[in-house]
Amino acid sequence: MISTTYLHNFLSSAVFTIVVETAVLFFLLRFVIKNKDINSGKVIFAGFFASLATIPYVWFVFPYILEWPRKTSLLFSEPFAFIIEAIFYKGFLKIDTKTSLILSLVCNLSSYFLGPFLRSQGLWIYW
Repeated sequence: MISTTYLHNFLSSAVFTIVVETAVLFFLLRFVIKNKDINSGKVIFAGFFASLATIPYVWFVFPYILEWPRKTSLLFSEPFAFIIEAIFYKGFLKIDTKTSLILSLVCNLSSYFLGPFLRSQGLWIYW
């Protein structure tokens, strides 16, 4: 059974992930890749939807497959999220495979490492 604390942690982490990955995606497309052809709303939707679609798998599906420990679960769930998000970016944003893979990798690494870093600095609290 999933505890209320776990659900609260999931919700705050989901919001954090969505905000970070969407912001990073927007920044990379506009200021690094300098792609101005894709509508800003479409970029924001892509970041929001891709994160929202994959984070429940990271928190609720993979950890309960064969009752895997968290570290084992992350070895499978994070690459899953990265690949699914890259596929979505490629199709939805109509960008090439290399660009979609790079965008997905940087977005996922940003949220994956920024959260624990902020918590270690006492700057991130779960709701």
